[in-house]
Amino acid sequence: MKNSLLLTLFVIFFSCHNDRTIPLLLDRVESLIETQPDSAEIFLDSIQMPDKLNDKLFARWCFLQSKTADKLHKEMPYVEQLSRALQWYAKHGTAKQQAWTGLYLGRSYTEDKLFIPAINAYSDALEIAQNKHIYNVAGYICSYMADLYTYTGQRTEERRKFEEAADYFKKAGNIRSYAFALRDIAQTWVFGDSCSIALNYMLKADSIITKLNDSIGMASIANGFGNIYKKTGDLNKARLYYIKSIALYNTKSSPNFLALSNIYYRNGTIDSARYYLEKSKSLTTNPYTHIDRLYMGYLIEKDDNEKDKALNYLEQYIEAKDSLYDTEKQIDIIDAEKRHNLAVLSKQYKDLQLTEYFHITLLCISAIITLIIYLFYQAKNNYQRKVLEQKGILLNELELEIQQKNSSFENTEDLQTEAKRTKEELCALKQNIFQAASITKRIKKLCKNVTPDKDQKLTDKDWNSLIALIQMLYPNIITFIKENPYSLTDTEKKICYLSFLQLDVKAEAILLDIIPNSVSKYRLRTRQRLNLTNQNTSIHDYLLTY
Repeated sequence: MKNSLLLTLFVIFFSCHNDRTIPLLLDRVESLIETQPDSAEIFLDSIQMPDKLNDKLFARWCFLQSKTADKLHKEMPYVEQLSRALQWYAKHGTAKQQAWTGLYLGRSYTEDKLFIPAINAYSDALEIAQNKHIYNVAGYICSYMADLYTYTGQRTEERRKFEEAADYFKKAGNIRSYAFALRDIAQTWVFGDSCSIALNYMLKADSIITKLNDSIGMASIANGFGNIYKKTGDLNKARLYYIKSIALYNTKSSPNFLALSNIYYRNGTIDSARYYLEKSKSLTTNPYTHIDRLYMGYLIEKDDNEKDKALNYLEQYIEAKDSLYDTEKQIDIIDAEKRHNLAVLSKQYKDLQLTEYFHITLLCISAIITLIIYLFYQAKNNYQRKVLEQKGILLNELELEIQQKNSSFENTEDLQTEAKRTKEELCALKQNIFQAASITKRIKKLCKNVTPDKDQKLTDKDWNSLIALIQMLYPNIITFIKENPYSLTDTEKKICYLSFLQLDVKAEAILLDIIPNSVSKYRLRTRQRLNLTNQNTSIHDYLLTY
């Protein structure tokens, strides 16, 4: 226990140098991002309050956090965080780091629906990537700029950016992304009612993806063909391509099934339309697909003269749209609150930096005082332990003498009385030591009253301290519990340990974080395990017999 306390003091004293361990953790994250992004995210989440890191470490944390979020299709860090990271990379980072961070900043602005700052961030990042010939990053920046124009309905600018992205990906040798850029260009021509041009681009994309033998990419291209043929009215070809897309990648086929339902609905084949609508229930992360599915169900049932079902679908459709709106609005409010809290936290941290060393010093002094007090009580406990050992030796000697007197038929009444008195003194001394122990006082104080919003359950440290105290005073009992001849469960063992505190049911319920009725049941089961049938004998008294 002494070593544990010294280790704690060591950690406290060097807490101001905690940044030394962060680079090693970030190295681990960087090695996991590409293959195990979920694990990388866990490591990143283990960094408490990253905004308190110095600028260099924070910039790296923010960069890796953004990269992990990109892999897991999650939201980017906040604009304020990425702006701080970009500010450091602009002075000390490479051009590639600046370009990527600028891209992530633009995406964060886009998630906040701040489109003008987003396009500015993208443009600055693109300029860096162009000047330094970092074509792969430039391709991704142009793709996200095109997505932004898609959102704002600027189709001409959208196509122009996808074309630029395709050129950059081709220069960078990123053939897969080049194929997807061609697919995206084709999609812009579909919306522009130029399906013949769209088909040419899609054929190029399909040729590239097929050579790569990329099943997921091939499924995406097949879906694109389906959309083109559906737009031209060639529903049979569209149907075949949607089926091909499902066969290539069935995991996220909800949009394909929904498209098939729409095709059969347009052909007047209601049963098939209903069948594929049911298949489109497969999991999808896109809430709009779910809403479209409900509306498709409404159309199918309305045309089939199933008025009740049609009305039910329509009600669900309206409710889903309203719910999506409310959810987005709620997320905006929650996000605004988080940003406010982040700004307050950053300000508080800057203020605290001025007095940090003073607080560390004060904490170390307090820790030293705590160590002195601990050593004092340790010495006191050692003294009590020696007294306890001496009493035990005396008791053993008296009992031995009694046995000797009995063997020689001498009168042992006085010796038995002395032995009984010494045994009672020993028990009383053990009880006094137990009640005076700091862990006993802490536990009794902890369960005195229920405090709302406070965790009053015993920690592992508390349990270890209580068991160590019982081990010191009643080693035979601990041996009995550890050998466990009656197959006591972990909870039943805890009931045995708590019996030494002689608490009521309500107090034990607080310490175990369960309801009092459950404590009563555990007590009864413990008595049954111990074959303790005498109701007048408590678990504590029974254990003292060992």
